[in-house]
Amino acid sequence: MELLDPIIQRETMPRRINAPTAQMYDALTGLPSRKAAFAMLARAISLAKKCGRGVLAALVDMDRFYLINETRGTAFGDEVLRQMANRLYELSHWSASVYRLSGNTFLLFQMLQLDTASKESERLIEELKNSVESLLYVRGHQLYPFCSIGVSSFPADGDTAELIVRHADTALRQAKAAGGNQVAVYTEDDVVHINRMEELRRALRSILPSEQLSLNYQPIYDAAGRLRGLEALLRWQHELLGNIPPGEFITLAEQSGQIVEIGEWVLSEACQMIHRTRSKGLTDIIISVNLSPVQITAPGFVDTLQRILAQTETPPECLEFEITESIMIDSSKRTTTVLNALRVMGVRIALDDFGIGYASLTYLRELPLHTLKLDRSFICHITEQHAEAAIVKAMISLVHELGFEAVAEGVETIEQFELLRSWGCNLYQGYLLGKPMKEEAICAKLRQAAL
Repeated sequence: MELLDPIIQRETMPRRINAPTAQMYDALTGLPSRKAAFAMLARAISLAKKCGRGVLAALVDMDRFYLINETRGTAFGDEVLRQMANRLYELSHWSASVYRLSGNTFLLFQMLQLDTASKESERLIEELKNSVESLLYVRGHQLYPFCSIGVSSFPADGDTAELIVRHADTALRQAKAAGGNQVAVYTEDDVVHINRMEELRRALRSILPSEQLSLNYQPIYDAAGRLRGLEALLRWQHELLGNIPPGEFITLAEQSGQIVEIGEWVLSEACQMIHRTRSKGLTDIIISVNLSPVQITAPGFVDTLQRILAQTETPPECLEFEITESIMIDSSKRTTTVLNALRVMGVRIALDDFGIGYASLTYLRELPLHTLKLDRSFICHITEQHAEAAIVKAMISLVHELGFEAVAEGVETIEQFELLRSWGCNLYQGYLLGKPMKEEAICAKLRQAAL
C-alpha cells in the first residue's frame, strides 16, 4: 500500500522540475516553494487526523554550502541545488512531497500508518540519508554533499504544519551543532540543547580578546619512545558557563566566522610555544594545530601565517597543520593553492581522522600531505576484532606506500601499542603515552626528554 494517501498524492505532486511557476514553485529548482509546502503539509496533517494516520517530516540542509558559493561561484552553487532537488524528487517514497523551503534547505514529508510508523520512519530516513550522501558530478567536479537532516512527526511532535516544521528545524540545528552530516530526530531535550547553543553563541561574541582561552598539549611519540611532537588542543573556560568542550563551540565559531580570529590566536600561541621550547634547546619538537576549512578559505590566511612565523621566530618546519577530510568538500583551486603554499613554506600538513570521512583516495595523491592520522575509532578494537585489525594494518601499509607517516590516535593500552609497532606505525598518541597537559607540565616533560 502506498504510504501517501492518493488524495494528498495528487495535490502535493510537484509539476515537472523544469517548469517552475510563480509563487507556488521555486524558479531555480522547479520544486514547490515554501508557501506551497506549509499549505500542503497542513492539508496532510488534517487528512491524517481524519484517517488516524501519522505524518513524517524531514528538513534537509546542505552543510557549509556557503563555501561552495564562495569558492566555486553562485552559478556552480545553483547547479548543485538543482541536482540535489532532482535527487530528492526522484526518491521513490518521498517524491510526492518535496519542497525547497529556503536557500539550501529542503522539506520532505510523508504520511504513515500509525501501527507501523516506527519501522516505516526508519526506512524512509535511511533512504533519504543514503540519497543525499551520494556523490554528485557538477561541471566536471566530484562533490560529496555533506547534509544535516532534522526529523519530526505528527502526532508526536505537534498538530500544525508550523509546529512540525519548527520542531524539525530544532532537530536540524541539533544535527549541525553535533558537527553536521548526520540525522537528528526531534526530542524535548533538543529545546534544552538549542538554548545552550544560543548561550554559547552569545558568549562567543566576547571570547576575544579575553583570558578565557588556553592551549593544552598532548604528546606524540615514535616507536622507540622518543617525544616527536605535540598537538595543541584548544580549551575555553567561561566565567559563568564553566569549561566548554571544543565539540560544543567550534562548529558555532565556524558558522559565525569567528573561527578565523580564534584560529589566529591559537596559531600565535602555538608558535610562541615553539619559540620558548627552542630557546631552551629543545629544537626537534613539532607542534600540530588544527586548521578549519573556514580558515583556509579566509582572505589573507597565508599572509597572516607568515607574519606570525616571523614575529615569533618560528621555523616553518616546526609547525604542522591538521586538516580533516571535510575540507575535501571543496576541491577548489584556492584550497589547493593555499595548501601548496604551506608546503612550499616548509609547514607540515597532516590529514586528521583518516578513514572516517568521504574523501576519495585520489586526494591522497593530489594534496601536499606529510602525515595521516588514523582515527581512534579504528584503534580501540584492534586487539579484539580481527576485521578492525586488518583494516588498520592495511591503512598503515597504504600510508607508507604513499610516502607518508602514520600516526595512531587513541592508543590506550600496551597491547595496542605493541601491535601497531609490529605493523610499522610511525607515531603514537593517546592516554597510554600522555594526556593533554598545560604548558608548564609539558615543558617539564620536554626537559626530561632532553636529558
